[in-house]
Parts: sequence; C-alpha cells; structure tokens
Amino acid sequence: MSSRRKGREGAPSSQRENGPAAAPAIEVIDLESITPSQPRKTLSRQVLESIEQWILERKLGPGDILPTEVQIAEELQVSKSSVREAIKMLEVLGVVEIRRGLCTVISANPEQGYMNVLLSHFYLNSGTPQEARAFRNTIEVAYTCLAIEEATDADLEALRSCLEEFRRKVRDGSVTAADDIAFHNQILESTHNSFLIGLGKALNALFRNSIELSLHQNPQTALADHEAIYQAIIQRNKGAASDAVRRSAEGWANFLSL
Repeated sequence: MSSRRKGREGAPSSQRENGPAAAPAIEVIDLESITPSQPRKTLSRQVLESIEQWILERKLGPGDILPTEVQIAEELQVSKSSVREAIKMLEVLGVVEIRRGLCTVISANPEQGYMNVLLSHFYLNSGTPQEARAFRNTIEVAYTCLAIEEATDADLEALRSCLEEFRRKVRDGSVTAADDIAFHNQILESTHNSFLIGLGKALNALFRNSIELSLHQNPQTALADHEAIYQAIIQRNKGAASDAVRRSAEGWANFLSL
C-alpha cells in the first residue's frame, strides 16, 4: 500500500521524529457534558475522537509525531490517564505507534488495526475453519475483481514480476508464505482502494501459517492457482478470476486451523 508522507502544516520537518511536537490547538472537551453515572470510557472516547480529528485536520502521515500526553491533557483539560488510555486505544486500532520512552507517531502499518480486530473475533467467537475460508474467499474474490477493473499497465507488470519470482522459487524449492502473500498483496495494491488494501493485507498476515503449510505440501498446486489468477486478471475476466480464487481457497483451507 502506498503511503504519502505528509508533514504537519506550518511545522518544520525537524519536529518529525527528531524532537517534541508543538502544542496543538485541540478543541477542549466539555467535562460538564459527562455525568458522574457515565463510565470512564466515555471520557477516553472523547479524547480519542479529539485526537483523531486533530490528525485528520492536519493531514498527518506515517511517521509524523503526535503531541505528548502532557500537551494533549493540557489542551483538552483532562487527566493524563484519560489521554494515555485514548492513545492505547488508537494503538490497538492501528492508528499510532507508541515508541516507549520516545514519542507517539502515526502508524506506517495501519493494517495492524484490522489484524487486532480479526484476531479478537477468532479467539473470542470460536469461528470454524469453514467460516474463515468463506470469509477469506469473499474478500479475495472481491478485491481480485476490483483489481481487474482498476489495474494499470504498471500494476500488471508488477504482478507479473511477483508471479515470476514465485515460479522461480517453487522450482528451486525455496518458496515461502512471504512469496505467496507478496503476489496477493500486489493484487490488493492494484485495486487502489486503501480500505481493501488494509483489510486484505491483514487477512493475508492472519493466515500466514496455514499458507506456509499449504505451500510446503502442494507448491505446484499453488503455482497453478497463481498462474490461473494472473491470466484471469490480465484478460480482465472476472468469472475466471472468481473460479481460480475459489479453487485456491479450497486447497488452502485443508491446512487451516483456528
């Protein structure tokens, strides 16, 4: 997923990762609107939303530094503990990265938020392998078909290069899940849809172990599946792409365990 690194408006570049950010103009939270009966999470949520709004207004990008907890607490007129809780929530959502003892920056890995949500669901809701297969299949068919619509010549060339690398490694016996995922991630990039790219990459990372097992047992089958998907994409044939993705999912699902 391509990321555009955007600086804070009016802030010198030296404030990025090299020093503390200047105090922001964040809208003060109206504490009178929070009644004693409301849970503490309500305040933390308001702090979180204020920080998110601040990030959006300044069009911050990966690596840009957030104000310190003290600065945010002073601007919002709330406790540092509320700010700390909000920052941790943003970390779980994949919005920021907390660099212990240094600073908090905008995350360069936003798909981690999707990963956290997916992992929580699988661990807490005891989904079956069949449900996981259907979920992955639905997402993969959707993004492959969108890639057929949106892929540029440069995208198709990049996909061809990924396939060639995958083919070479299958032949010399060095193929790994990273090579499989690289191929599918390139399809995701070809959609030019940031939401699908984030979700799809998280899904690929989540199933990395089962992908590895499937490749170890059936590398030639995986190669044939990739060849079929690639041909369907360059021919702009959604029906053939959907069929190829489903065949691939059937083989992978045999190695899936939750």
